[in-house]
Amino acid sequence: MEVLKAIKERRSIKKYLNKDVPLKTVLELIDAAHQAPSSGNLQNWRFIIVKNQKIKQEIAEACLDQTWMSEAPVLIVICSDREHLRTYYEKYTNTYSIQNCALAAQNLMLRAHSLKLGTCFVSGFSKMALKRALKITEGIEPESVIAIGFPTENPVSKRTSLEMITFFESYGNRRTDKSIYPLGDKLKLLFSKIKKK
Repeated sequence: MEVLKAIKERRSIKKYLNKDVPLKTVLELIDAAHQAPSSGNLQNWRFIIVKNQKIKQEIAEACLDQTWMSEAPVLIVICSDREHLRTYYEKYTNTYSIQNCALAAQNLMLRAHSLKLGTCFVSGFSKMALKRALKITEGIEPESVIAIGFPTENPVSKRTSLEMITFFESYGNRRTDKSIYPLGDKLKLLFSKIKKK
């Protein structure tokens, strides 16, 4: 699947078929995540694959009682080895920990979409409860949980216009060559020309 197509089509999915996701496929997703860039190439991410129903329910409870999560065939908990990061980037450990794991998560979700799987990124949880459920050791911090399965829904995208979120040369400056507006339409035209080449 073309990268831009995957980026534009991917949605957060919370409803899944009662169908197993093979371990081989899950490992493909983790391999994609592992290809992400990271601060100093430290690759501080650690992945916990969860298929056990009881543990999935504990994770759902730890994630602020989001019970829908326990219905996903697979949960992947992305953790960060913060001690490893701290050795090199003491001042920025927390920031780099979150950023690096988020980059890995996006890779994982895009690969999942290309394999016709649905995912949902969850970052609201009690770290203590999650660590307890998964026996996560000191120095390792959970950063996100990704629910994965074959989707039974196709949510509509709600995106703000590019003109509202894009600035030129400084924050808040929307002034530029007026011929590029509306920005969204101009980008579609540009991409269509690139595809024809």
